[in-house]
Amino acid sequence: MYRYIAAVILLSVLCLANQSGIKERFKGEDFLILQALDAQKRGDGNTSGMLYKELYNKTDDEIYIKNSIQLFLGVNNWNEAKPLIKKGLEEYPKDSDYHRFNIALVVNEGNISEALKLAEELVKHEKTAQNMQLLGAIYFYQQRYNMALKYFEGAYNLEASEHLLIQMAELYIKLNQTSKALAQLETYARLNGCTRLVCYKLIDIYGKEKNIDGVLNVYKKLYAAFKDSNEAQKIFEILMFQNKQNEAVEFLEKSGSNQDILIEMYTFQKQYDKAIKLADTLYKETNNGEYVLKMAIYEYEGAQNKSSILQSVSEKFERYITDESDALYLNYYGYLLINHDVDIVKGIDFVQKALKLEPDSPYYQDSLAWGLYKQNRCKEALEIMKKVLEQLNDKEVMEHFEAMKLCEIKNTETE
Repeated sequence: MYRYIAAVILLSVLCLANQSGIKERFKGEDFLILQALDAQKRGDGNTSGMLYKELYNKTDDEIYIKNSIQLFLGVNNWNEAKPLIKKGLEEYPKDSDYHRFNIALVVNEGNISEALKLAEELVKHEKTAQNMQLLGAIYFYQQRYNMALKYFEGAYNLEASEHLLIQMAELYIKLNQTSKALAQLETYARLNGCTRLVCYKLIDIYGKEKNIDGVLNVYKKLYAAFKDSNEAQKIFEILMFQNKQNEAVEFLEKSGSNQDILIEMYTFQKQYDKAIKLADTLYKETNNGEYVLKMAIYEYEGAQNKSSILQSVSEKFERYITDESDALYLNYYGYLLINHDVDIVKGIDFVQKALKLEPDSPYYQDSLAWGLYKQNRCKEALEIMKKVLEQLNDKEVMEHFEAMKLCEIKNTETE
């Protein structure tokens, strides 16, 4: 569809040109135009440039030679571009585009002083933003940064584009005027909105200055403008880095972004009621049974009397847990069955399934050892726990280990 819309636009321009006295189009011109546009869309600049060159040779219409030159320059095909640029200068000496093309050609040939002379003459003749930017770019190439800045600022005063602003910001930084770069960028963002180009440049500068608050504020502006989940994630990460957990939760709540992380934050803060409510909402929206498994865990963790909600929790697990479930859920339910003496054999089976998925997890190994202990297989349990203790040393693990040692001593005495 794009190629046909673009062709219609181009053909309409040509039709208007014909009404102004340009000769009638030749047979097959439309087809060549479509071929050129198609090659351009596919990123084949050489082929598209050659087609426009053919169109120019057959029609002498200026639109074709310009398109051809621009495409050849875009793929650095200077051999094809050079004769067309020379022809353009001869045919259209008052058109600044060909003078700019020629300056680019002279720069490519390495004659920077000649390019500078031509660019200065062009600016004297026509003080446009484009010409001043070109002259500034040559000064920049020569590392004459103060002169480059002069012309970039002049161009920016004529045309306050974000691309010019970024070039100016780079020059301010090179000239140790970072505060001026920030001021210009912030002003642009305030007046024109937080565009990605400008605001990511702000983030880059604030980041190098280690100004975390500055980075955070710009990400907030970007999120307000675009509601992008990646930017929301960055805001959350920065707030967590600053240890502003409550503010991070508040941001997730207000933005509605990354609700899965919000659930984890609720559990981290032991706000199990909120976690259950959100998990239930997400389950209803997605019909994803994993949210029910999460609800089961939060219900259990939040209960003061674990035994009183055991049946409700078990029902949720039984309804949605499968062999393909995440190891975390397999182990959690398995340990629950073991620890409450509900079904030790079944609990061990779930834990072993978790260990098949993550065999090196000390937490799952602890669950297995606890299950073996419950079956009075204390020697086996102790062998596993010795490996667990090399990685974990928390209170519950030590309690398990001491219980297994005592069990093994008793078993030895009765033999």
